[in-house]
Amino acid sequence: MDKGIRRIAGIVMMVAGIALGAWLVFGAPHDWEGNVRLVKMAMGLAATGMITGGARLIFWQPEGGPAGAARESGVG
Repeated sequence: MDKGIRRIAGIVMMVAGIALGAWLVFGAPHDWEGNVRLVKMAMGLAATGMITGGARLIFWQPEGGPAGAARESGVG
């Protein structure tokens, strides 16, 4: 996958995760009871996973990446 496309996908995924998390905190009904509260918790965990996955897409490096990236930038 191209580096630019991966980063754009990561940004979109992070924005969607932040939007879902913000909706759960500020917009979702706070009087959900019973099993629906478990759904709300699962949606919160999904939002956290989306944010984490987006960050991994943005800052992804292959297995041999750190040494190669350091050589490209002139560090090593």
